[in-house]
Amino acid sequence: MIQNNNISVLPWYTSIEQQNHRKSYAYGTIYPLFTPKRTLLPFQIMRNTSSRNITGAQLYDKNGVLFADITTALKETGLQIVPFASLGYDVIVYPSLLPFAIDTPDGIYYARMTDGVNVWYSEMFTIVGDLSGYLKIEWYDVENFVFDAGQIVYQNPKFHNVLYLCTELGKPEYSFEEEGETRDGYFFPEKQISEKTYRCMALAPEYLCDVMRFIRMSDKVFVTDKYGRQYDCDTFLITPKWQTQGDLASVEIEFETATVAKKIGRGYITPGRKGDFNNDFNNDFKI
Repeated sequence: MIQNNNISVLPWYTSIEQQNHRKSYAYGTIYPLFTPKRTLLPFQIMRNTSSRNITGAQLYDKNGVLFADITTALKETGLQIVPFASLGYDVIVYPSLLPFAIDTPDGIYYARMTDGVNVWYSEMFTIVGDLSGYLKIEWYDVENFVFDAGQIVYQNPKFHNVLYLCTELGKPEYSFEEEGETRDGYFFPEKQISEKTYRCMALAPEYLCDVMRFIRMSDKVFVTDKYGRQYDCDTFLITPKWQTQGDLASVEIEFETATVAKKIGRGYITPGRKGDFNNDFNNDFKI
């Protein structure tokens, strides 16, 4: 897998120096990747085929001070290795099924994990006690998503991507289209369709833009706003525009759901006028 082509909301690197805030153009600013307490966001890591299990995992604060050993906690909450020996790689899958038994106070952390040979470091993430005020995006496929560089495992175990953004839906767009014909200077619509497109804006670094591009390609996409309303998305599109601070993009998010209104066959007979069966408009003509 190409290392800068991220496939997880919580990315992992082979060197701690690859963390986003360590880039020269990030100027040390840590992006707040919001994470619920007592857990890690769901993630996947690809490695070359091996029989080695995960032998250790630790949680550190942003200053590199060890906070807790989470080896057992990860395994108890779903961590497993899915082998694809015929393809030459394994996928380490963490579906984040349950919360840790270890309490994690609010703050900025990163994790370290090893299989005894390989060592991986997670991106910095921000633990927040209450995420009810954030926009939640969840997406997945009904089967594994296979691409040239590997695959994302969605079955055995079941896996859902989850992302929390500090934004809210607002200023939707209303599109309108109609088909019909013009006669004697009047337009008679045969079909009219009105759609509502939800929109929001959020800041995101490159690693999030990488993974968010897969949302549009997913079979199932759900957005939950801060009021608890869940939207089952029919379409989903992101448009990143890079800011002056080079590590962040202003991402315009838009999606459509079941808000399509359609009307067919209006205009040939004026509503309320029944017409005349033989077009002579005599006494049998009713209005």
